[in-house]
Amino acid sequence: MVIMRQIDEKAIVSIDALPKQLQQSYEESQLISVPDEYKKVKNIVVCGMGGSRFPALIIMQLFKTKLRIPIVVNDDYHLPGFVNEETLVILSSYSGTTEEIITVGKEAKGKKAKLTGLCAGGDIASFLKSENAPMYVFDPIHNPSGQPRIGFGYTVGGILGLLVAFGFLSEVKNDITQAIENLPSLLKPFGFDQPKEQNPAKQLADQLHETYPYYVVSEHLTGVGNSIANQTNETAKAISSFRVIPELNHHLMEGLKHPTELKKLARFVFFYSKNYSTPIQKRFQITKDVVEQNNIKTVWYELKGTTNVEQVFELMGLGSYLSMYLSTLYDEDPTVIPYVDYFKEQLKKS
Repeated sequence: MVIMRQIDEKAIVSIDALPKQLQQSYEESQLISVPDEYKKVKNIVVCGMGGSRFPALIIMQLFKTKLRIPIVVNDDYHLPGFVNEETLVILSSYSGTTEEIITVGKEAKGKKAKLTGLCAGGDIASFLKSENAPMYVFDPIHNPSGQPRIGFGYTVGGILGLLVAFGFLSEVKNDITQAIENLPSLLKPFGFDQPKEQNPAKQLADQLHETYPYYVVSEHLTGVGNSIANQTNETAKAISSFRVIPELNHHLMEGLKHPTELKKLARFVFFYSKNYSTPIQKRFQITKDVVEQNNIKTVWYELKGTTNVEQVFELMGLGSYLSMYLSTLYDEDPTVIPYVDYFKEQLKKS
């Protein structure tokens, strides 16, 4: 692996600090005062964009079978029609300045929904304060990079803590704590000081360099597939997609023949877990076989964590390291997002 660019020191510190981000935000967010009526809501809508959106997806998929009320991720300017006074609306914005989230926050107020949120400050914090809404404002001391996708431990841990505080995930509180404690050892092999020969993240970056990766996930890892695709796009400045088994088995496999260039560019990365249900484990093996029959290269990665929560946190960390190593191979600065910034500037002008 030839590193073409020195990685920004602040980005290195931030990626290494994922366990600290999770621990800080998970513990602090549980300390907020929650009115009794917030614990009686009938559904939850989490509003977020980009690096503040996929944390909610991660949690929603991880605890899909544990959450006792419906939870929806909202990622545009308008709320679902069912939102009312029995809905908990969580405004998730790392910066606290996201335009779409400010807009839906005001819409939620008009619908008399129960409002809460998490951010590092900004207009969203001011809005929630004006509504006397319970909220978690974090100090991102473990993310000197300032990038939400690199500091997403704050939003993942923060949302988890809020859901525990509201009483919706109380039974898994200890599982989350234990997974955070075990995370440093799971992430150690991916670290910047680990040579490529012993570093699965650097090896994976080599395999995906100058390719179009399709990250394949399922069940509890589904939300993390979204985050890795997001990080690959923003951090490495490289195109990527994520796909979900069993859904892809109903259409995608017939789309692998054309165009011819696909066979050269595509890499299917199967993130496999022994914790997947038996039908899903079988589908992973057969899907890999079908992809290879189409002369498309595959990569197989098996998660090492014991529990579902450990595996989710492990894959979160792997995605951060992987996208950072890819950025060096592409000789890209992982800390800037010029086209996103340009887009926002043009949007303001129009």
